[in-house]
Amino acid sequence: MSTGSARPYREAYETPHGTGCLVWEGGVATAHILPGAGGFAEGSPPAGIASGGSWLRCLPDAKGRKSLLARTLEEYFSGYRVEFTKSMYGPRSHPSDFAAAIAEALAGVAYGTTISYSGLAAAAGYPRAQRAVGSWLARNPLPVIVPCHRVIRADGRPGRYSGGEGWKLKLLQLEGIYL
Repeated sequence: MSTGSARPYREAYETPHGTGCLVWEGGVATAHILPGAGGFAEGSPPAGIASGGSWLRCLPDAKGRKSLLARTLEEYFSGYRVEFTKSMYGPRSHPSDFAAAIAEALAGVAYGTTISYSGLAAAAGYPRAQRAVGSWLARNPLPVIVPCHRVIRADGRPGRYSGGEGWKLKLLQLEGIYL
């Protein structure tokens, strides 16, 4: 498995919920497709994934090798408490100070806990930007890894999620949170 090449590499991993897929470019995980969410057929990449070339089927490595990130995702979806670290998916650059601040604040939301959109905005130093926070989270290319599913509405309802409300509730339940 070569995740260090500039050419996009797609890595499949298996869970009780179906097959998930990571997209790597230059040693950095640039996208994560939730298990069973599709996006594995040839043709156009799923929304928000720019691959710079033709979108290829996401397949497991022929020799069975997996990145630490793929193995950790398998453990997470099997119900184990895990922690995703930046070293697992490579350095990420954010297009703005706002995006970097939101990502940093989100990294501080621990497994099994939630924060409101307004709480996340305040934690990032932008206390009146909860709508902008929601917009940024909707474009998160690494759901679960960058835990946007842990952000809920101030009234305790789940709010929107790029993988759908059902996935958001399932991910929260995996972490012991029932809304």
